[in-house]
Parts: sequence; structure tokens; C-alpha cells
Amino acid sequence: MICIYIYIYIERESLIQCILVFPVAFLSGVVLLTIIQVVSTTVPCIGSKRNIRQNGVRFARLINKNAAEIIKTYQANQGDFAEQFCKMSMDNIPASTLSGQTQFDRVLSIYTRLKEFLPHVRKVLEQQSDMQPPSSQLLKDLFQIREQISLFARNVNCIFQTLQPNFLVPEPPAWPTRIPPAQNVFQQKVYGCVVLTRLSEFLSTALNELKSLKSKRPRSRSRNY
Repeated sequence: MICIYIYIYIERESLIQCILVFPVAFLSGVVLLTIIQVVSTTVPCIGSKRNIRQNGVRFARLINKNAAEIIKTYQANQGDFAEQFCKMSMDNIPASTLSGQTQFDRVLSIYTRLKEFLPHVRKVLEQQSDMQPPSSQLLKDLFQIREQISLFARNVNCIFQTLQPNFLVPEPPAWPTRIPPAQNVFQQKVYGCVVLTRLSEFLSTALNELKSLKSKRPRSRSRNY
């Protein structure tokens, strides 16, 4: 069932990978329900402003929990001293903070950061696919978090529309040079752990921002134009 929703909402090439990696559904009913509620970019955002924002908080809470758990799974599969990998610093990995002084700008920052993290998570999945057996739980979790980032970005897009209706969300520029070049195995292990740790920190920040937004009355900036 989940592969069908990936086919509809994300990208068709992901359908084949989903079937190969996940012969059985790996998401619970709660996750599936949340995914159903996330609208595709091919159709308008459906629901009241309040419901759209509530769904955003629910999804943010879900993906934040999954990101924290995947770090433990990642470390368990990297051998000795794996916990130390996550404490190291690396350049060119997206920040875990949000930018902007207004709600409008901070929600846009969430969307931009999600788009920036996505190629890094894809790279980690690619690297770990060479290290782990196909049946590895880590690979399943990485695939899951990758798809959830895409879904969350679309959800945030809808939240953005509640702040500024009919405003086209600008796509962040591609940063191919930020993806690390060829790395040895140790560097790959460190890179993966740093990416996942930074992602988890960012998702926690995003969750807090959306929770704050949900409790406030929506305001439009259309009067300024």
C-alpha cells in the first residue's frame, strides 16, 4: 500500500525501489494516514488553514521522532566508536537553524532546509547501500526518512500558502558542490552520522516553529503588495 502512495505523491522511479527494499509495508497506520493527508503538488492544498497547520505539526512530530531513532540504528551498524562520529564536524552540511524574523520567512526557511537536506540523505542512503546487506533495517529507515522529507516539504508548502495565498514558493538553488566527493569508508561513516544528527536537530527546530505557528492566527502579507 505504501508503495502506491509513493507512486502517486513522490516519483515513479521510487516505486520500483520501494517494492525491492520493502516487500512488506514498513509504515504503521498512523504514518499511512498522515501521508494520505499530505497533498500532492499536482493538486491544490485542501482543508482549512487550521487543519493544514495541525497536519503539519503531526507530520513534523512523526518525522522528528523517526529521525531521532534512525541515529541509534545508524550507530549500531557502524562498528566501534560510532557515537563519536556524530560529534565530529564537517563542512557543507545544511545548518539546523532557521533564518528570518517573520513567520513567513521562517516557514520558507523550513522548506528550503528540507530541500537542502534531501540530496545529503540520498547520498547517505547510496553510501550505506554499499556497506549494508539489502535486508538491513538501516537501509529501510533511510529510505523511509528520505521519502518523508519530500512529503514534509510538500506539507510545509501548504502551510506556507496559509500565510501567503497564491504566492509561489521559490525553489532553493541546487548545491551540487555541497555533496562530498569520493570518500573512504571512515569518512562515509562520519558523514552519514553528521548528516543525520544535523537533520534531527533541524527537525526539532522545525517542529517547535510549526507548533508556535499553529497557536497563532493566520496573517496574510498580501496587503503589502
